Amino acid sequence: MKKLIIWTSDTYLDDDAREEYQQYQREILENEEYCVTDHEWAEVVDGYLADERMNLDKEVEGVIIAFADVGRWNGRRQGYRILGSTINDIFTISEDNNEWYSDGNNIRGILTHHDASHYVLYRVAKDQETAERIAEQIYNREIDEAGFRKRTRSLHPYVAEIYGWKAGRFNKARKVV
Repeated sequence: MKKLIIWTSDTYLDDDAREEYQQYQREILENEEYCVTDHEWAEVVDGYLADERMNLDKEVEGVIIAFADVGRWNGRRQGYRILGSTINDIFTISEDNNEWYSDGNNIRGILTHHDASHYVLYRVAKDQETAERIAEQIYNREIDEAGFRKRTRSLHPYVAEIYGWKAGRFNKARKVV
């Protein structure tokens, strides 16, 4: 399945997108000499992330948990974070370079910093108590990603409903509040 990108910091490095923005600004400002600065481009790209935060400012039934394969300077570890009940809570974990996407079944993130990358799976637990119980199991290494998926449900249907993506026959989102 092709990645369905929610947001990526790769846009900072996308010369075509930057050129398109610059050309648009030249037309608006009626100034063929206009040249977008690095600072302005960073603000524009950050604005795209703010747009996605607004798009995903929707509640889910349950609590979102991030399960991560954490990259550290001294190796990889399993980790988690209980995020909350709003879809845009997925953006609260970030690094230097970030990409949030759907793989067609789940919402995932690749969060990269100077040492390594974190590979994150975002899913929904029934309630706070269940989320805390699952978090404890992750912390104690009693479950891996497969066990995490069995104890939670996909966040993809909620995001798919917002963006108009296919949610799949068995991935119906519960009512988005």
